Parts: sequence; structure tokens; C-alpha cells
Amino acid sequence: MGQVNVNPPPPGQPVGPPVAPAPVDGTGIGFIVGILIAILIIALLVWFLLINPGGGANNGGTNTGNQATPSASAMLDRA
Repeated sequence: MGQVNVNPPPPGQPVGPPVAPAPVDGTGIGFIVGILIAILIIALLVWFLLINPGGGANNGGTNTGNQATPSASAMLDRA
């Protein structure tokens, strides 16, 4: 059993010339803006997460900065 074309073209000449692809104008402005936004987001993530991660735990304001925050094993020893 062979294959059968279920959408045969109509008889006669084609209606118009084949559709040409869009001309190649290089990258569009949307592509460039998207790349710039992605670079900005990556730079902000690197800044906030690696370079300037913040002050750490606050502990309710009881840590004056000169005291070390006790570890879990030290807390168990005190209990």
C-alpha cells in the first residue's frame, strides 16, 4: 500500500510566487536590549550574593558586634 497525498494542489498555475523569507537585517533592537537586561541582572545577583552579601544574622539586636554568635554545640553545652 502506497502513500497518498491528502492535500493535492489545485490544477493549473500557482496563484503567486513562493513567499520569500524575511530579509536578513542583523539582530533586532529587542535582542540587544534583552542581552543588556540579562547582563544587568547577572551583575546585580553577583553584587548582592557574592560581593556584598549583607550583615548576616541580627539575633534580635543582642549581638553588639564584639561577641561571637554561639554555635549549636555551644548552645547544647549551656543547656
